[in-house]
Amino acid sequence: MISVRSAVWLLALGVSAAGCGRTNGAVDDATTRSPTAGNRGDGANPGAGGAGGAGSTDVPLTCPDAHPGPSPLTRLNGAELNRSFAARVPKTEENHALPLLSEGLDDPSGQVTDAFLEDVHRLAHDVAQTLTDGVSGETAFKGCDVVSQGEETCRDQFVTSFLEHAYRRAVTDEDHTEMNEVFATGKTLGGDFASGMRAVVEVALQNPDFMYLIEQGMGPHQADAVPLTSFETAARLAYFLTGGPPDDELFAAAKSGPLRPVEIEAQARRLVGTAPNRALVSSYYKQLFRFGLQEPLPDLGYTQDVANLADEESSRFIEDVIFDGAGTFRALVTEPSTWVNQPLAAFYGYPSVTGPAFQKVKLDPTQRGGLFTQISFLRSFGHETRPVQRGLAILRKVLCYEPPPPPPNVDATPPIDLPPTATTRQRLTVFTQSAPCQECHRDINPLGFAFEHYDAIGKWRETDNGSPIDSSGELFRTDARGRFSGAPDLLQRIAESDDAKGCVVHQWLGQAYRRDETPEDACSKAKLSKVFQDSDGKIVELLVALATSDNFRYRLKSELAP
Repeated sequence: MISVRSAVWLLALGVSAAGCGRTNGAVDDATTRSPTAGNRGDGANPGAGGAGGAGSTDVPLTCPDAHPGPSPLTRLNGAELNRSFAARVPKTEENHALPLLSEGLDDPSGQVTDAFLEDVHRLAHDVAQTLTDGVSGETAFKGCDVVSQGEETCRDQFVTSFLEHAYRRAVTDEDHTEMNEVFATGKTLGGDFASGMRAVVEVALQNPDFMYLIEQGMGPHQADAVPLTSFETAARLAYFLTGGPPDDELFAAAKSGPLRPVEIEAQARRLVGTAPNRALVSSYYKQLFRFGLQEPLPDLGYTQDVANLADEESSRFIEDVIFDGAGTFRALVTEPSTWVNQPLAAFYGYPSVTGPAFQKVKLDPTQRGGLFTQISFLRSFGHETRPVQRGLAILRKVLCYEPPPPPPNVDATPPIDLPPTATTRQRLTVFTQSAPCQECHRDINPLGFAFEHYDAIGKWRETDNGSPIDSSGELFRTDARGRFSGAPDLLQRIAESDDAKGCVVHQWLGQAYRRDETPEDACSKAKLSKVFQDSDGKIVELLVALATSDNFRYRLKSELAP
């Protein structure tokens, strides 16, 4: 029987009573799953990254034919749907925000619930009402005069204009036939032309062609690969780089004909660094590391206001580093600067910052630098530091190394003979010192100990329980392996790691292709890794390379219905 005090120790260390090396269930779900999960590295080869380091596979960089992986049918997520709905409403000062889901969050791979469908229906209704506000029986969409030009002409003009943007493709005769019937029904029920328009909008915005990225491909195929149409390519590009539908310029380019790689690259370079792209990249990294999900701890001074400011700090830092600064992975994990205002600076203990406006400040590089020394990452799920949680986050999401699962039937009885003044490092070391536990904690613990100078809410400290903190350790996996003296030193090692850069490629590949990495991606990934390496690890260059890769522009012909 585990005592209450021992159970508290286990939770504080981030270890469950079920077995060594496994985080508390709630912590594991919230902090260790990447949007594109990595694989376990080869334990026999300490230099091999979990997802394959940049140089971990010997793949030729010349791919003779396009050889894409699977292209699963994917539904737009909540944030993408929000932007897609909003894009259908003319931008005026009077238009109100049209939120779809709480905080725009949605799992498109999960079950479609009745509540979700009700939200979609409500939003489609709101858009329809906004679009037809002021439309009379005589003047239809974009000034088409029903009396002089005829109802049929105005109806067809509206249906064509609305559907091609909503469906992100050319409008077919079948589309017109279907929507003409919808228009007639709406007009009969509502009694005027505007009612028919509203019916078309409501039905179209609940159609799979709007809610899903439907890709059929067209044109000459190479073996089993068929190129996406210009509209499908434009949609992939827009949702990858902006989280929304193609803007007017990209849509016009897609409408004018096939998008060649040089044109795709030009569009990609135009879109990267725009406000939607900056927000999307920042949001991606915050979701990857599960920032902002922790509950406030007011008794420690970590209030909701501080949490909100910390979220703003991370957003500004990510955007500044990637788009306005060096732009490299190295800078993302080591840059000794950040963005704070007076309240957040006071929380950290940074001097000479006044006023509510955020400003860029230089940091002491011996204490902080990069994304992982910010409180958004460091803030624990409790009143203790939880080195297991922090160590696993670095292993899994920065190095793409997956530790082995805990062995069965491990004795999970915690130590009871440690003095009350024992540090977190001492308690966890004793608890995981057995050989079965060390199989995975040998890799996890040192990385967690590297961050012990930051307390449970991310503040710098020199002692733990009255004893000096030892944040030194050794990394045994990937090409970043070696000894380090603390978090800044560890992060400097990781910043130069080819395996860590390979992990970045792996994660963004999954984001661009909207699926997990597959063996078919090997050649494309090798080319992407070379681009990333040759650019000194610039994130923007990786995004552009992904957008022009074969696997981004093709799909498997064999997946299509005959």
